[in-house]
Amino acid sequence: MSVRRLDDGKWEARWRDSDGRHRAKRFPTKGAAKQHEAALRLAAATGTDTPATPAPGTVGELSAQWMDAAIHLSPGTVATYRRDLDRYILPAFGTIDPTRLTAPMIQKWLNRELQRLAPSSVHRHYRTLRTMLAWAVRQGQLTLNPCDRVQPPRVAKKAPAFLTVEQVEAVAAEMPDRYRALILVAAYGGLRWGEVIGLRRCDVDGARLTVTGQLQNLDGRWVRVAPKTAAGRRMVILPASIADDLAVHMAQFTHDHPDALVFTNGQRNPIGPSFRHNVWQPALGRAGLITVTRRSGRVPSYGKGPTFHDLRHTAVALAIAAGAHPKAIQARLGHASIGVTMDTYGHLIDDGSGLAADLDRLRRPD
Repeated sequence: MSVRRLDDGKWEARWRDSDGRHRAKRFPTKGAAKQHEAALRLAAATGTDTPATPAPGTVGELSAQWMDAAIHLSPGTVATYRRDLDRYILPAFGTIDPTRLTAPMIQKWLNRELQRLAPSSVHRHYRTLRTMLAWAVRQGQLTLNPCDRVQPPRVAKKAPAFLTVEQVEAVAAEMPDRYRALILVAAYGGLRWGEVIGLRRCDVDGARLTVTGQLQNLDGRWVRVAPKTAAGRRMVILPASIADDLAVHMAQFTHDHPDALVFTNGQRNPIGPSFRHNVWQPALGRAGLITVTRRSGRVPSYGKGPTFHDLRHTAVALAIAAGAHPKAIQARLGHASIGVTMDTYGHLIDDGSGLAADLDRLRRPD
């Protein structure tokens, strides 16, 4: 096997195949030719006759191949990858030969991004690039992933916030009538945002909710997305009092068709992201759970406070207070494993004092 530069400036890889015939292939860069040579050596070492596909000429071409192969991913994941590629990755690396990507180049890019974006956003862009390059390695198009030698930004894990029963009821009371039951179902049922706004009339049977997926807005188009794991498809039983409130809501605001969404906005359309600023935060302000700054002639600004997702955390805290077993909480939340549940909420389930008291009773029964 050999690699040489041609008179026209291109590079040629030459080798002999398993039948003893001489082969040659041209490449625009030396890196691509060397990459092909490495793939041939790997094929020979593993006893395979067909070498891996050589890397495309640019990162942009590689990203197109990657997206074409992403048929197994959920629409939401694909949309996230495309957004990261189009807005952040390809503007920086789109015209570069993938074989010439280096760890210092990627590290410099991350450092620039950190000057204008939150660490959590930059870390997501890094993960998207790393995932794409890892796919190229698995395809044999790259011999190594330069992201493996990069230090990504540290992202502090946000501690979950928990509302009390009184706070949940206060927020629900401050909601417009068509959204009150939405808050109660989320806080006592533990559904994710996409799951609760995607509930249909056919998914509700009294106190029983059948969660079959999430409703997501992908580039202005509403899509129903199946759960990522089998555990995500589940039955959630609401407290009877919440089921009563939900029945009243559906009688007033939900269309009679079985596929009609249970919760909609004032135009009977799916509830979009504007809910946070137009409905959620004002209700928190009226309930006294968030600071509100009003300046003459300006839209009110809101300080940091509970998020809608914190209602899911609250559902766990309320279930624990009611004596629920961790496995029941796992099933209610749709977690794929008990480890996920315990990693997030284990500190609420037992701080060690209960175990210590139980051990004392074993030692001194009286």
